[in-house]
Amino acid sequence: MFKRCHWKLLKALGDETRYKIIEELLDGEKCTDEIARSIGRTQPNTSMHLAKLSDWGIVKSRREGKRMFYSLKEKRVCDIFRALGYSRREFGSKNCRKRERIRGGNQDES
Repeated sequence: MFKRCHWKLLKALGDETRYKIIEELLDGEKCTDEIARSIGRTQPNTSMHLAKLSDWGIVKSRREGKRMFYSLKEKRVCDIFRALGYSRREFGSKNCRKRERIRGGNQDES
């Protein structure tokens, strides 16, 4: 049976803007404005997509003053990007590094 959490993750990656957001967050926590600039979208559009990713449990957020910071919550995202050919060196996210330590950490970097 296809789990609902898998569907949400794949649906998130199926949208170009959300894919780019997740790709940006592989480097670690970033604020909404920084993500918007990096992916070439407006701040309101980026915020809308971040809210959806948060609702789906893929990203988590924290507030610092007026700014919102986002990071990856769903650790399987790192596995998916590895399967797509990203090397371990490209992951700055604490979640991805933590998951790598748990899985053995000494795998080939592809």
